[in-house]
Amino acid sequence: MQNSKLLIEFIRESSKQTNVISEVIRTFPNEKQSTKMSATSTGKVDISKGNFDGEQQENISSLIDSMTKLGISNPNTQIGILSVISKESGFKPQGEISYAGTSNSRIRNIFGSRVSKLSNSKLDDLKSDPKNFFNLVYARTVGNQGGEDGWNFRGRGYNQLTGRGNYKKYGSIIGEDLVGNPELLNTPEVASKVAIAFLTKGEPPSSFPNFSDKVEAAKYFANINSGGRGGQSEAIAASNKFNVKSDFA
Repeated sequence: MQNSKLLIEFIRESSKQTNVISEVIRTFPNEKQSTKMSATSTGKVDISKGNFDGEQQENISSLIDSMTKLGISNPNTQIGILSVISKESGFKPQGEISYAGTSNSRIRNIFGSRVSKLSNSKLDDLKSDPKNFFNLVYARTVGNQGGEDGWNFRGRGYNQLTGRGNYKKYGSIIGEDLVGNPELLNTPEVASKVAIAFLTKGEPPSSFPNFSDKVEAAKYFANINSGGRGGQSEAIAASNKFNVKSDFA
C-alpha cells in the first residue's frame, strides 16, 4: 500500500515537471520565427518611414548586416550607402530597363555624343530594340569591346554596375565570375557584396569621414557612385526614408 502511494506521488510530481518544461518550450521562438526576426533586423537604422515591402526589408537587412560585418557600423554611413542603392534600384536587384519609353531629349542628355549623330526617327527605331540600344550606347563603356558587350554588361544589381571592366574588377574582389555569369549580379547576395565594394572602393571604414549627418553621408556616396557627375539630390531625397534609431542617435 505504501509503495502504491509513493508511486502515485512520483507520477504527480513528474507530471508537474513535464507541464513546466512544456510551457517553457512554448515560449521559445520556433526556428522559422527566429530566422524571420533575424532576417529583418536593421541594427541602428530605422526604416519605418520608407514604406518598404517584405522583399525590400529583407534586402535592406542583408545590406546592413554585410556592412556591419565589414566594420561599417556608423548608422549615418550605412544610411548614406542605403540612400544611393535606394535611388538606383529600390533594393530590388535588376537589369537596366529599356529606354523605349524615354523621351529622345532625355536620352540625348544621358548619353550625349553616343547618340548625337542619330536623327529622332533613327533614335526611335534604336530605342525600340533594347539589345541594339545598349550595344550602341555602351559599346566602349568601361572595358567593353563592342559586339554584344553593351547588352551583356549593361547595368545590373543594386547600383547598376556597367561595363566588362567593372564586372571583371568587382567579380574578382568578391570572388565571383561576373564576366562569365553576369546575371549573378541580380541575386541579392552578390548584388549586396558588389554594391558595398563599389561604393566603398574597397577602402576600410576608417578612411571614411565620421558622419554625424545622414544627408552629408548620402551626398558623399552619391558622388562616389556617379564619379562626381550628379545624383546627389536623388540620394538626399532617398535618405528621408531612413533615420538613426533614437537609442543610437
